Amino acid sequence: MTIKELAQLAGVSVSTVSKVMNQKDEGISAETRERILTLAREYGYSPYSSISSIPSKTPLIGVLLRSQAREVCEGIMAQAQAMGHRVIYSVSENSLKTEAQTLNILCRAKVDGILWEPVSSASLSLKNIPEKAGIPYLLFQSPWAAESECIRCDSIAVCAVETLLEHYHTSIACLLSGGEQDDMFLEGYKKCLFDHGILPKDSLVFHDLTPLLLQKISSRQVSGVICSSYLTALELYGKLTSLHYSIPRELSIIAMKDGQLQKLPFPAISCCPVPEYAFGKYLTEKLLRMGDPDWARRSFRPDIRLDSLATVSLPPHMQEERIVVVGSINIDHYLNVEQLPYSGKTVMTTDSLVFPGGKALNQAVGVSRLGHMVTLIGCVGTDGDAEIIDSAMEKYSLDTSVIKRIPGEQTGKAYIFVQKNGESIISILSGANHHLTPSDIERSHSLFKRTAYCLIQTEVPDETVLAACKTARSYGAKTILKPSARHLLDPEILKYVDILVPNLDEMNEICPRESSLERQADYFLGLGISAVIVTLGKNGCYMKTASEELCLPAENFLSIDNTGAGDAFISALASYLLYGYEMKDAIRIANLAAGFSVTRRGVAPALIDKSTLDAYIRQKYPTIQNPKG
Repeated sequence: MTIKELAQLAGVSVSTVSKVMNQKDEGISAETRERILTLAREYGYSPYSSISSIPSKTPLIGVLLRSQAREVCEGIMAQAQAMGHRVIYSVSENSLKTEAQTLNILCRAKVDGILWEPVSSASLSLKNIPEKAGIPYLLFQSPWAAESECIRCDSIAVCAVETLLEHYHTSIACLLSGGEQDDMFLEGYKKCLFDHGILPKDSLVFHDLTPLLLQKISSRQVSGVICSSYLTALELYGKLTSLHYSIPRELSIIAMKDGQLQKLPFPAISCCPVPEYAFGKYLTEKLLRMGDPDWARRSFRPDIRLDSLATVSLPPHMQEERIVVVGSINIDHYLNVEQLPYSGKTVMTTDSLVFPGGKALNQAVGVSRLGHMVTLIGCVGTDGDAEIIDSAMEKYSLDTSVIKRIPGEQTGKAYIFVQKNGESIISILSGANHHLTPSDIERSHSLFKRTAYCLIQTEVPDETVLAACKTARSYGAKTILKPSARHLLDPEILKYVDILVPNLDEMNEICPRESSLERQADYFLGLGISAVIVTLGKNGCYMKTASEELCLPAENFLSIDNTGAGDAFISALASYLLYGYEMKDAIRIANLAAGFSVTRRGVAPALIDKSTLDAYIRQKYPTIQNPKG
């Protein structure tokens, strides 16, 4: 503060102030003298004569905080000491007047720099105080100043969301606390979801612990919640435990926690701590290195990490025994013809249909409709067809957390010619399916932990098929392999296959040396496969194991389109084996499901649901007993 500014505040002349401050105030009233001295004390004014002996530079920095911030202060102190400086702290307590007074005091003390957390937007009018004194300053945690340094809470939200995504959550809610950081936290939540291909939904953003949020948790529409405040997370945790929820088995919770709150030893909630200590160190070094152009360009980018996984787990549905399906995802283009085309033959059609398909998608839909949790591992492109696939997967409640999008690639396509009696031929454009790699299986390994059956088809690269078979075996899951679009099977793959399910043409392709089904089945049983099941179309199916052999005729259904019969068979076989049925009974049930699937066009729309199939079982096979009663 200058003498002129003090005179203006006191409402007197500069000479009057000079006389009072230099104790030459004879003739000046006691009231005026006291007013000048009080203002001088408040605003830190000293006459030149009293400070002329103070060195122009002192190893001292000033810190002006809006409110107490223990961890920030500790970081500032540690870095200042490391750089040979002492620190003067002051707290404005959200008072603009106190803020102005403190700035003047710090400037009169000729500090090397000021770290300043402004009270409000009005505080920015006080920047002239350090500027006139020639003292550098650094604003922080001020949303009103573009140049302000800040801890970006969006990065903390990103850390929380990414942790849940890594644990295969896709239905993640955001619970806000009403604090000043909420907007930035919400921005990070939405951006992270969007960057991972998940459209943020306003219906999953909550500004309070509402009954609607509890209802969404209860109905499993939400499997994970990130909270912008530790206290809000504690409130959510307490409410859920009072309702007898098990955390994290039924819900994962991650909170942002600042240094003002002591973390309670119980409950142990997973937190992303606000890096206040590191922020304090960063502010101090940037202030003291203001002349360094490299530091002028830097911003605070801390390594945000979760402190524990205490309240983080897989989504509830992934903790149940499940079926994993690995393979092709396509868009099926149906062309209905009088007669199937052959070499030199042109056929005409006036009827075409498009359905989501591919053996993996079809089998996953079949399993889901039969009541099991199912995860689909595969690839789609970035074209319009991928959106059709997305809609289908959402419709059938498939876990798609590990579906990979391939930039610039088209989604796989199948061109299916179907003649009047339901017989069909198929040509496949692999597209994105060719990009499913062993590393994709490796990244999905935790999904296999509670997997009972893994359904695999050979319309993806052999090395990926092998990786899936090995991974399933390593976690104790049984593998069911559909050898489609292959002339030969890698013997290494067969070492990890439990059940082989080719159709007759596929069996003749992969085992051409043997002359009968029995001998072909024996060949594969000799390689260590537990069961060989051959689907025979209108002739039913054949099964052989080391101890039994079974031939079943086809079920009596009118055939409109037999394209998906094999997929219907496999999905029902795996589903009812998982329900605990014996192999021979599961095959009879699968035969029913396959028969039902040929009665309408398309594959996914023709797959039977559990209640309908159970009704057929009671009617056709009343002696088959449900193992679970």
